[in-house]
Amino acid sequence: METSMLLIYQLKVGLCLIAFYLLWKLLLSRETFHRFNRVALLMAMALALVLPLIKITFNNVSPAVQQMIVLDEIVVGNANAAQQSSPLSQWTVMGVIAAIYILGMVVVFVWHWHGKWQLNRLLSQGRVVRCDGGIVLHVLPGDPSPFSYFNHVVIGEKDYHDNPTEILVHEAAHISLKHSWDVGFMSLLTVFQWWNPAAWLMCREMKQIHEYEADQAVLNNGIDARQYQLLLIKKSVGDQLFSMANNFNYQSLKKRIRMMTIKKSSRWKTLRALAVVPVIALALLAFANPEMNTAPVAGQMEKTGSEVAPATKAVQVTDDQQTGKDKESRIYHSVEQMPRFPGGEAALMRYLQENIQYPAEAAKNNIQGRVVVQFVVEKDGHIGEVKVVRPVSEELDAEAVRVIKTLPDFEPGRQNGEAVAVWYTVPVSFIVRGDSVKQQTPEK
Repeated sequence: METSMLLIYQLKVGLCLIAFYLLWKLLLSRETFHRFNRVALLMAMALALVLPLIKITFNNVSPAVQQMIVLDEIVVGNANAAQQSSPLSQWTVMGVIAAIYILGMVVVFVWHWHGKWQLNRLLSQGRVVRCDGGIVLHVLPGDPSPFSYFNHVVIGEKDYHDNPTEILVHEAAHISLKHSWDVGFMSLLTVFQWWNPAAWLMCREMKQIHEYEADQAVLNNGIDARQYQLLLIKKSVGDQLFSMANNFNYQSLKKRIRMMTIKKSSRWKTLRALAVVPVIALALLAFANPEMNTAPVAGQMEKTGSEVAPATKAVQVTDDQQTGKDKESRIYHSVEQMPRFPGGEAALMRYLQENIQYPAEAAKNNIQGRVVVQFVVEKDGHIGEVKVVRPVSEELDAEAVRVIKTLPDFEPGRQNGEAVAVWYTVPVSFIVRGDSVKQQTPEK
């Protein structure tokens, strides 16, 4: 259950990243306000991680919808059938997807770690020169491509003697603007979102912005633009060294030179970023808590753990029949904040699955069916009245009621900020198939 929730979360994050990347690419990527673009991209990544965690619950329920909590149906069987099941049967589609996802994370993490190991190994070579501002200069033999990593700068002996000013100003800008922190954050993002092209594209765009900012720092330092551009062209021969480092020789040289020569963008264009507001609203709406739609509607079909069965009319309570509150017993059927089992519905379903036993006499006589149990979660959270609203047999009914009475205390339901008693409904299916009994907890 937890694995499926993690995969769903990662999918939602991925959808947000795709939407934000397309929006940013369309409206802001060609503008010259680099600092703003950098912040916008970082905020987009952060929002993509946070938005799926925000839950909005709709408290209003359609008049045709049952006015009480109804959990997904629990299908239980005897212990012997569970032990006879093949280990291969435990491998579901979700399990295979989870294995592939985890394998991808491991591969990307190892790739990043190997790059960092190579980088640290390179920093241990050559002679060290300490500069102002806490910058540590590593001068290597030959003519390697310069790059920076946090407060470390790697430069070749040739560049150190021929072009020290331009290169050092450029790399010092990377350090002062703390670009390596961005790169570290993006590396973690690509570990968790390795499957998502938008994550990699956003990282590439961020590194491009880093180079724009460093180039602008060089020009602001009074260095001749033409001389600097010629140096970039001269140094463009070679490969990018490390994904974790800020390279002086970056692959999009043409874009960098163009960005130095175009007219500065109007600050008013930053207002285009407001286009993200409706995207955020749509994301919140899409990820809203669907509790208001979980109760079955009379006459419709209800999905169970392994089958589709008709909705149970025996437990239907509509607005025409119930105002939401039993005036005599003061037990609510619908409240603003419904009772919650410790750990959530998934934990409740696990508890019931682990504790309900298929009665031996019922299994022997091939007695099966769907028992619907209704119980009250009192103001203090403990289980109150328990009743069977849809019986099957004496044995099956008694077993369902027995386990319900053993439930630990809930977090009580609340109406207008006050704890109140609330009805709670759980359907449990006892299914015998041939000589075995299927045991399954449906995914939420």
